[in-house]
Amino acid sequence: MSAAFLRRLQHWLTDGAPTLSRPERRRASLGALLSVALSALVLPLVPGAHAWLMAPIGASVVILFALSHSPLAQPWPVFGSYVLATLTGLACVALIPQASWAAAVSVGLTVWLMARLHCLHPPGGALALLIVHEHHGHVVDVLHTLEMVALNVGLLLLGAVLIHRLLWRRPYPYRAPAEASSPRHQTRDASPLQRGGLDHADLAHAVQQLDSFVDVQENELLKLYNLAVSHAFERHVGLTCGDIMSRDVVTVEFATELEEAWQMLRRHKVKALPVVDKFQRVIGILTVADFLRQMDDTRTAGLAASLQGLLRRTPGPNSDKAEVVGQIMSAKVITATPDTPVATLVQQLSDQGLHRVPIIDARRQVLGMVTQSDLIAALYKHIALSAGGPGATATRTAARPHAG
Repeated sequence: MSAAFLRRLQHWLTDGAPTLSRPERRRASLGALLSVALSALVLPLVPGAHAWLMAPIGASVVILFALSHSPLAQPWPVFGSYVLATLTGLACVALIPQASWAAAVSVGLTVWLMARLHCLHPPGGALALLIVHEHHGHVVDVLHTLEMVALNVGLLLLGAVLIHRLLWRRPYPYRAPAEASSPRHQTRDASPLQRGGLDHADLAHAVQQLDSFVDVQENELLKLYNLAVSHAFERHVGLTCGDIMSRDVVTVEFATELEEAWQMLRRHKVKALPVVDKFQRVIGILTVADFLRQMDDTRTAGLAASLQGLLRRTPGPNSDKAEVVGQIMSAKVITATPDTPVATLVQQLSDQGLHRVPIIDARRQVLGMVTQSDLIAALYKHIALSAGGPGATATRTAARPHAG
């Protein structure tokens, strides 16, 4: 047997085989053990159920714990497939005299019903075959059979919920993350990245063209797509925040008076100032929006007067309004490091609706700032250099932008 034939055989056998990471292998194995153990311990306590730990349960636990995000592993496919397989198997036992034909029809009909009712779960086919094998030619206690199947599948799903949620701290049943109840700008538009990416219609068209069942949740497929796009962007562009950040960053402190901070915003023509402590560590960020939130009257006629009243220092030790930056700043500030890829930063700016991100070191000290203008300039220069022909590659590193 030639080595080339063995390589082709290995490729044919292993190509496309699913793989699990080492932690996932441990979790899947332990989850399957605990789930079957739960059924094995509880079933003997039910009268007449001691011999009813059904073989298809062993196949189901593989799906529930090794492929827990799969559409096949969700409660309705599991429960629906078991019920349909049981009813189909019992009907074929009663109506078809020949055992072989009863087995074939029960499995085929079960698969059709599972697909029709959106509850595909492969062990359902095994259960239909088991029902026919165990009961054909015998008097069938239909009610007892249904009770035992319901008990088996109920214990299976209960074990999956308890093990995933309590032991692994993972959601089960798996549901796509809920979309924000209201868009950031109170409009029907999605975020910039979502508007420029895949949507449900694209995925539905692709699956229709593939003409096959795709064993991936739609939102996970979108997530995989976005991660792949970000990786490709990072691989081709290769810029980090340290390459494009402005380094001479104007900052304020907690105790900086509001009027002084406002004048700094105007003088430097910026819309945000990082707030730092005496060690230059970021503790917040001050934006124009923080000032506006302090004003009750934002009409054009009253805005100037409200702003003047806010900025004017209240004489004496007591005050009914904010006086220093620390009283109006946003304490929750999203930051990045010089090594953060630009692709990651683009996602943050888009998903969070941000316009600028402070760049910090390991001690949270401010090193720079990246704004939307910095990103636009960096991408423009990269595209311009890429379009410049073979000679542009040699100058690309030297021409990396440092926006000021």
